[in-house]
Amino acid sequence: MAGYKETPRQKMIAMMYLVLTAMLALNVSKDIIQAFVTVNESMEQTNNSFDKKLRETYSKFESQATIGGASAKEWYDKALIAKKLSDSLVNYLNHMKNELIVFSDRSIKTLEQADTTPLIRIKAKDNFDDPTRFFLGTDVSKGKAEDLKRVFKDYKEKMTQLVKDEDHPKLQLGLITEGKFRDEYGAVQTWEKHYFYHTILSADLVILNKYIAEVRNAEFDVVSLLSSYIGATDFKFNKIAAKVIPNRKYLFKGEEYQAEVLVAAYDTTSTPNIIYRLGIDKWLPSYASGASNVTSGELGMAHLKISTAGMDYGPKKFAGVITILNPLGVEEQYEFADEFVVQEPVAVISLDKMSVLYIGLDNPITVSVPGIPPDNLDIKISGPAEVKRLSAGKFEIRPTSPGSLKMQVYANIENTSRLMGERTLRLLPVPDPTIVVGGKTAGQSIALADLQNAKVDAVLKGFLFDDVRFVVTRFEVLASIGGLTQSVTVKGNIMNDEAKSMLRKLGSNQQVIISNISVRGPDGKDRPLSTAVNLKTI
Repeated sequence: MAGYKETPRQKMIAMMYLVLTAMLALNVSKDIIQAFVTVNESMEQTNNSFDKKLRETYSKFESQATIGGASAKEWYDKALIAKKLSDSLVNYLNHMKNELIVFSDRSIKTLEQADTTPLIRIKAKDNFDDPTRFFLGTDVSKGKAEDLKRVFKDYKEKMTQLVKDEDHPKLQLGLITEGKFRDEYGAVQTWEKHYFYHTILSADLVILNKYIAEVRNAEFDVVSLLSSYIGATDFKFNKIAAKVIPNRKYLFKGEEYQAEVLVAAYDTTSTPNIIYRLGIDKWLPSYASGASNVTSGELGMAHLKISTAGMDYGPKKFAGVITILNPLGVEEQYEFADEFVVQEPVAVISLDKMSVLYIGLDNPITVSVPGIPPDNLDIKISGPAEVKRLSAGKFEIRPTSPGSLKMQVYANIENTSRLMGERTLRLLPVPDPTIVVGGKTAGQSIALADLQNAKVDAVLKGFLFDDVRFVVTRFEVLASIGGLTQSVTVKGNIMNDEAKSMLRKLGSNQQVIISNISVRGPDGKDRPLSTAVNLKTI
């Protein structure tokens, strides 16, 4: 295989073949047969990897052909021929494997059974008499090896003809059947006898899988070479269409329409020019003489800008033509058309601190409408809540119960109140606080002295409203003293004398539970908590 640089795939196949040859030189034992099973599984995994790699290659090639013009399609069609030839040969080899198994193992009756039976479950793995007759034939019948040799030669000739003549020497398609083959003693053999004379069934299957790998390797090399023929001087598209990519299609009056007009699969070395007209939805050559709007571009793109100042509200159509040089330096023109909408301003509703409104809190809301002074804005709500205006564009909404409300924004324009937008908001209660006893949370240990003088606090962690506070109004202390559970109810958030007296009776490593906790939130209402705090004394 000297004379050319092997690809990693070819090196892998060659190495696996060397392993196979070494095995054939040994006496066939159970360990050797198991080794063939392992090598065969590896070859089948390699072939599956080849199939995946080829699918990716064809997918990329198809994309090139789709946007690459007639020349690209011609090479892609040849790649499909390479695929058809390779699939046909792989199917031929797979069929031959199944025929060989049925011929050599009497327990397998059909080709379908052979196709679904893994090598490890084939009983005749060490049979070499039947495989030898299968491939080399007998005095009265011809073997399969001769046909296989002919099929390989035909495949390689047809695959070679798919690429350019000057690239024929570059191809190394494998499937070598010509040349001098020698046995372990150095005697010259034919290809047929070298591979298939007294070769056990399991080794024959590995050899056929090796040839499948060589077919896929040859297919990959040919298709990759065909793909490389789509040169930089070719248009990489067969249907050239101008594209308008606007930054926005909906504009406020007074804003500027901006868009990128480009040719799909564009060439960054080109300098396109565009002309366009407003009020038309299709470009005609006769419009060119009267079109005064001209935009020059660079890097293959032209940036289109259309001012909306002085326009009425509503949809605006336009059409034009982009001119670009093809690879031969000849001007080519492609039409484009699009539309945008000049619309009235709409309200922008900003929830200053949250995505919902919380019950019992004064939720700050800011509203704005581009082009409208904040003093001219007002809101109306529909739902269980109260609203208060703070300043221009700023309000507070205080929900009173769960549910939802609809908020509408109105603008005073020329002494007329006009609806600018609306939004539905969820109304949720403030989440429960976390209980902290003497600076300790559930599951922590606390000194007895600290526990006796502990303050029970309700802390709202991670809440967006920094000034929201909860106060503990009631809790119960439970502990086991002398084997009996005792409890004391405390009003407020500090241990009372009765609770302190009970806690003095405790020792270390005892559990104390703070439960039946009630807290008062910012709405002034008491809220019972379902959680309890377990502490261990130290």
